[in-house]
Amino acid sequence: MKDTGRSRRRAATAIPVAALALSLPFIASPSAGASVQAPGGAAAKAAAVAGEARPVTDPRLIAIEKKQEVLDKVAGQITEGLSESDRARIPGFTEIEVDPDHNGLRLHWKGSPPQRVQRILAHLPKGVTASVLPARYSKADLHAARNKLLRGGKPVMLRVAGVSTPIRITSIGPAVDGNGLDITYADALGPGTATPRDPLAPAVRKDRSREVKALTGRLTGINTTVSYKAPPAEAATPAAPVSRPAAAHPNASEITRQTDFAPWTGGSALKNPTGGICSSGFGIKNEKGQNMLTTAAHCNGNDGLWRTYAGGDAVGSSDGLEVSTADDVQGIDLPKPQLSGYLYDGAAKLAYDYSKPVTGWGHNNVGDYVCEDGANGGVHCNIKIAKTDIGTSGVGGWWRPITDLAYATSLTPDGIAGVNGDSGAPVFAGVNNYTADEARGTLTAFDTTVTCPADETATTVADGHVRTPWCFLGLYYVPIYQTLHDMNWTLVTG
Repeated sequence: MKDTGRSRRRAATAIPVAALALSLPFIASPSAGASVQAPGGAAAKAAAVAGEARPVTDPRLIAIEKKQEVLDKVAGQITEGLSESDRARIPGFTEIEVDPDHNGLRLHWKGSPPQRVQRILAHLPKGVTASVLPARYSKADLHAARNKLLRGGKPVMLRVAGVSTPIRITSIGPAVDGNGLDITYADALGPGTATPRDPLAPAVRKDRSREVKALTGRLTGINTTVSYKAPPAEAATPAAPVSRPAAAHPNASEITRQTDFAPWTGGSALKNPTGGICSSGFGIKNEKGQNMLTTAAHCNGNDGLWRTYAGGDAVGSSDGLEVSTADDVQGIDLPKPQLSGYLYDGAAKLAYDYSKPVTGWGHNNVGDYVCEDGANGGVHCNIKIAKTDIGTSGVGGWWRPITDLAYATSLTPDGIAGVNGDSGAPVFAGVNNYTADEARGTLTAFDTTVTCPADETATTVADGHVRTPWCFLGLYYVPIYQTLHDMNWTLVTG
């Protein structure tokens, strides 16, 4: 198993120049560090699938997307192309927020920004504004404090007076404004379960949160903001749908998320080896140069065969070699190894689907708008990043040391971030007037259950015939940089 022991090389490994160029969220040339799609029908399929594309035409959304590209470029200059977590290496830096709605930047800094940053702020692109806000702690300070709550890279169990069961930290990360650590907690897990043994009653949450705040403050030596948050329980794995033979020579009318075929496209619906649904993520090349398709590690694919969800055709197998529980990702080995370098878009169960090319990858900033491309619930866009650099518990209690958290907004058409069963879905930012996708990460867990909107029903959700759709307001995802770096993978582009 690869990288499950958290033997990360992040701090010691320099980011290559090509990767630094790709860290700025403009369209990236495939030659700049991402491999070109494999031959063998990829271009033909891409043309067929993209032929039904329905580009975004809302002038407001296009204007926001253009502003975000500019703001992210400036943010990349200020942060020296470093990832969300590695920005702790910048002395005094706490956080940067982009605000594409108002074309501005907010920079949180302990002390005065260095001359390098001041020069950037003095020569901003036309129309862009920026403010520097004093922070109580730098990101480095907050990382040092956070580490006092970790043992072996995972949170310690907390014990408070009068409580027999230990307290489990469910997430921990720097506050955006640098005022301390934001911590959520729940009671410890029962044996073999993914939910707390006894969910904490609302009547005692206030006192318990006060006790946990006092304890974490003593342990870290800094201010902590604490709230109760049990991770959402995972629904039972549904029965597999009835398989049907795939057409020998599929045509454009038969291209859907549920009936994908080589060259493989991200965002397709996969039947995992135990019969449930998960999403494919991005096409990648591993360190041996082999093409693979990603999905979530928690989808239970080790030593098993993956199939298309509706067609039942063999996609590939996973053997536990290309997997990281810390990044919640695994690579599926493909007997037919062609990759399109595209992502499906649109609803989950359209009669036809369309796709857009992946142009490269970018780092994430608080305030960015991103899209979740789940095969079970379809694409959900205009989800806004609320926090970055968060450690969190995923399904089954696995600890993800580095994730980003985003929530649906008033600009999200159906008001949700995704649907249960979207695990492993690609998270991307729209670029080039929403005609292309920039990889940002892989979905690992959802946050905050909400009532499903009218367009997420048993007839529109891919596995809606098996279980009632379960919808969420927010999502955690592992940044794409972290996955590519930790796994020594290269993104395949379209």
